[in-house]
Amino acid sequence: MRVITGRARGRKLKTCFHKEVRPTSQRTKEGIFNKIGPYLEGKVFLDLFAGSGSIGIEAISRGAELCVFIEKNSECVKIIYENLNITGLRDFARVYRMDVRKGLKKIRKEKIWFDYIFMDPPYFKDFYMPVIEEIEKNSILKETGTLIVEHYKDIELPGKINMLFKGEVKKYGDSWITYFYKSLEEVQF
Repeated sequence: MRVITGRARGRKLKTCFHKEVRPTSQRTKEGIFNKIGPYLEGKVFLDLFAGSGSIGIEAISRGAELCVFIEKNSECVKIIYENLNITGLRDFARVYRMDVRKGLKKIRKEKIWFDYIFMDPPYFKDFYMPVIEEIEKNSILKETGTLIVEHYKDIELPGKINMLFKGEVKKYGDSWITYFYKSLEEVQF
């Protein structure tokens, strides 16, 4: 896995090997950043279930001013730090080694609001709805923000979750990406 473009373009990233970690494929990553990449300059990004941190690092490389990584696996957190050092992007990152729900509460207390939230929980676990509801409960997505959810093709996410509206669904083999917005009229990719 490599950083596609930006400040750290071409840098090779380490991968976290753990039974519950499934890295986002390069093809899927390219699809996500083809869509949001031009709008990342100066934005704040959240990488939930961060694994090796490749998604958040790509966001920083493309101009995000801050990325918060939340990952509970200590081996993966170590790799996130190594990847931030490899890319020279550590000054733009905060890494929290904790459960995602605790991390979301911590973020709320720190008063951080996000333009983009990416979540890629372990497939076949029932994390999607509780985490999305926790994101909404903590009000950490900006009004013009985008929630990006990577999920297995057989997992159907509803068209509306409280105040979030389902937008596009992009298919990359068995991995699908679903975009949610607070307002379909205020969409800012």
